[in-house]
Amino acid sequence: MNLPAYIYDESRICGNIQKLRNTFPQFTILYSIKANPYPPLVRYIASQNIGADAASKNEVLLACKEGFTPDQIYYSGPGKTKTDLVETVGRCNLIADSFHELQLINQIAEEKEIIQEVGIRINPNFTMNGRPGVPGKFGIDEELCTKDAFAAYPAVRITGMHIHVKSQELNWEKIAGYYENVFSLAVRVQQEIGHPLTYINFGSGIGVPYLKTETPVNLTELGKHTAELVAFYQPKIAAKLLIESGRYLVCEAGTYITEVLDRKQSRGKTYLIVAGGLNGFVRPVLSAFAEDGHAEAEPLFTAKDAWRITSSATATETEVVDIVGNLCTSSDILAENIRLPRANIGDRITFTHAGSYACTLSPHQFGSQKKPDEVLRPQGTISH
Repeated sequence: MNLPAYIYDESRICGNIQKLRNTFPQFTILYSIKANPYPPLVRYIASQNIGADAASKNEVLLACKEGFTPDQIYYSGPGKTKTDLVETVGRCNLIADSFHELQLINQIAEEKEIIQEVGIRINPNFTMNGRPGVPGKFGIDEELCTKDAFAAYPAVRITGMHIHVKSQELNWEKIAGYYENVFSLAVRVQQEIGHPLTYINFGSGIGVPYLKTETPVNLTELGKHTAELVAFYQPKIAAKLLIESGRYLVCEAGTYITEVLDRKQSRGKTYLIVAGGLNGFVRPVLSAFAEDGHAEAEPLFTAKDAWRITSSATATETEVVDIVGNLCTSSDILAENIRLPRANIGDRITFTHAGSYACTLSPHQFGSQKKPDEVLRPQGTISH
């Protein structure tokens, strides 16, 4: 294996899929491809018979290529062009993000002389925290979703609903309250459109703890409360229920590994220069610049010190170092003032929580350096 590299653990991913299945037996789980589009990983997840959330035309095409069937793919990204829609009709469940997209889909359906089933993404009048809804770039405002508004698109039949208001929520009670609001909204939407919905996408919200002080989502309590909601609303809603996994399936299943290329002293400070700094794993670099209160800058920034950093060095002596990349920019800083065993050139440095929004977000072309390798480690393989 060449370094730097991302290693993804099949066993961990499989275990996370099962956790969500156990928590939400009444729901279909969707893999959020934008979290990690590495093709062998997408192919493995497709083999586990779950669905796919696609945020772009290329993610739809990737999902099709790697084994998802059209009925398993939900295309919900904003700003779709007519070309995007033409190339994905029949390959997925289309979800319109705006009235303009509904207009484009209506044009395509009229040209094909068909009635096109479509979902709508709604910007609801509620948030994960129970406060009133806010303006946003995603979806159609709830109050604008009326029978008269949809009547302007006669070749379109609204059959699905998609809501997503927040990622990275760890409080199960907030998530459960949000699900209850989604169910209630679905009842109102059905009444407005005059026929049953065939699916409701509840979005994500299930977070991953990055910090030692954070507690994982209590899936037992969340599952219990969600089952009660399903039982209550089942007589009113016969739709398929969907939940996007967000980063949950892959975040903790991924590790970023690099190696020390050089070490130097400069006026009392020790620097470990490693391969693949910000161009290999950009999120720790962004974290170094972020101020407190930037928790909503997902997925670029989650929290400071959100990665456990370890070294393969075996020395009993420790030292305080800065870990920096080998790019010609002073901003290439992966960690500052961190205590590790004394490292030598060739030792490995490892970062956790690198399975989602990691390789895919990093600017690999910067500095014309080598792109990190990616490896999917099969189940039963021993880590070295």
